[in-house]
Amino acid sequence: MFLPIGLFAQDKKTVKTEWRSIATAGYTGGQSGVSPVYQLSGGITYSRFFSGIGFGYDKYAFQSFPVFADWRMSFGKRQLVFVYAMPGYNIPGKFTKEVDNFRTVAENQQGGFYADAGIGYRIPLGLLHRLSFSAGYAHKSITYEKTYTYPCGIVPCTETSPDKYVNRYNYGRVTTKLSWELGR
Repeated sequence: MFLPIGLFAQDKKTVKTEWRSIATAGYTGGQSGVSPVYQLSGGITYSRFFSGIGFGYDKYAFQSFPVFADWRMSFGKRQLVFVYAMPGYNIPGKFTKEVDNFRTVAENQQGGFYADAGIGYRIPLGLLHRLSFSAGYAHKSITYEKTYTYPCGIVPCTETSPDKYVNRYNYGRVTTKLSWELGR
């Protein structure tokens, strides 16, 4: 008879969605050396999941600005260990142009696929602040196109087709990052 009263007297554990922002700085390294990487993302947490969007700055080989979805899943009772995945698109940044007096040079860059995935550990610094360390693997794709057009040097001029070179770069590299998380 007292069993139903005891069941309804228990506190219900409610899971709320909360806002969280994550600022990240780190290094990425591979065959082309070591370069800094910066990321900023914001989103919502629900239970042990985080989902959001973000953007960053990646200086590895070519400057680029990745735009990505940020997904994280925490493990354990205190949710200190987490895995993350950030798929997105890589927007090319500024690049150096070649100046030549004997030919016209046209350069173009196109972005491509961007991904970053790995594992990390959080250190709570209070109710709203956390410091996290993570390590993972990142992929960056960029297409670089260069076209050379030569002027007419001998009369009568014959039409020459321009020389066009297309390079598709796919960089795989290791990342280590330090992040500051603000929010629950």
